[in-house]
Amino acid sequence: MDVQTYFFRRSNMNAKGEPRSWTDHLLWHHAAHTVDLFAYQAGKIVAANAIEGPHHPTLGIAMDMSIQLKAESGAICTLSLSFNNDGPLGTFFRYIGDTATYIARYDDLVDGREQPIDVSQVAVSMNGIELQDREFIAAIREGREPNSSVAQVLDCYRVLGALEVQLEAMKK
Repeated sequence: MDVQTYFFRRSNMNAKGEPRSWTDHLLWHHAAHTVDLFAYQAGKIVAANAIEGPHHPTLGIAMDMSIQLKAESGAICTLSLSFNNDGPLGTFFRYIGDTATYIARYDDLVDGREQPIDVSQVAVSMNGIELQDREFIAAIREGREPNSSVAQVLDCYRVLGALEVQLEAMKK
């Protein structure tokens, strides 16, 4: 799995252009999504490494970061993150397997040659927010824990905590 998460951030504003009450963060916000997804798809993470570039003088956060992950299944993930990207914004997932390549961008899925993949027989929608909402409503109706509950994401934050320790150790 090769993932690129790119934004252009120079101030502490949200997507609507309003000031945030918190500072966005490559590791604790943006990487969290990919670390959690990778573990969900590939299994428990058994190795993780990170490096970061210079910190922004005002925001106090790293503007570039690289993360490597390995799951107990043997699958690996390379995650590149940047707040310095003056180009297309967002996260792009490239799944590279021994028989095929797939690229996921928001609600679109294509093969390695950019040919659209029809998933209409697999999912009721290609809208991730809609599918997430459907799952939470179904879990409430069925009296069960929803997929991607808080309990299920705790391992992700353990990995992020270990990566933070690595990054802090590199500063010394």
